Amino acid sequence: MFAFDIKKYEASERKKQQMEFEKIIIPRGQSHRLVRNYLLHYGYEETLKAFNLATETSVPRNAIEEQDVSFALQDRKNLRELIMKGEIDAAIAKLRDSYPQLLQNDKSELCFLLHCQKFIELVRNGEIEEALEYGRVELAKFTGVNVLTDIVQDCFALLGYTNPEESVVAYLLGETQKEVVADAVNAMVLSTNENIIEYEYESLSRLERLLRQLSTCSLLLRTLYNRQGEVFSLHQFLNNNF
Repeated sequence: MFAFDIKKYEASERKKQQMEFEKIIIPRGQSHRLVRNYLLHYGYEETLKAFNLATETSVPRNAIEEQDVSFALQDRKNLRELIMKGEIDAAIAKLRDSYPQLLQNDKSELCFLLHCQKFIELVRNGEIEEALEYGRVELAKFTGVNVLTDIVQDCFALLGYTNPEESVVAYLLGETQKEVVADAVNAMVLSTNENIIEYEYESLSRLERLLRQLSTCSLLLRTLYNRQGEVFSLHQFLNNNF
């Protein structure tokens, strides 16, 4: 039995690390701009309004900096709300009316996600026959696409359960799946902004890019030290520090 208390040592080192983090001074304006960019990027207009009211006297806005992610804010907000409410037909109709170019290729990833969500909503509402027919028409054409086959199979698997919400494919019925579709639609609408150069377009907010950079740098540092030390977990890091 080792006399050295490794757990106590780890806790002590983490505490020292946390104290070093707390010494870093980040200007309030910088952190607030990251939050604003995130809310603008994903079309969370109501939350953005509340955030603006709380910070408008302390954080100056940069209209030029935000013009790209402010594009079609109302449309993106409405589309997100429709998808989160399960009103996929209305979301598709809105896209056809305002952004028809996004649906021109009926075998695109965006169309696939929308058709999947429509199928899922039919199953959720107990419209099994309608779901089966819809799947035969709209989802079957994606079965030959290798990267999508598993998802198509999971969608059809919902039909095999009396209580699909308790099945192994119940994840498709969750809010997270709707958010995946809403985020994809949001990103594609942003990509139609003619005022940005294609290679400048980013599908992620600045906050998400910053977190990805943090994860990548931590992984590289561990590799440089021959994979010694604790494996970095972004989820754990955020839970411990925020």
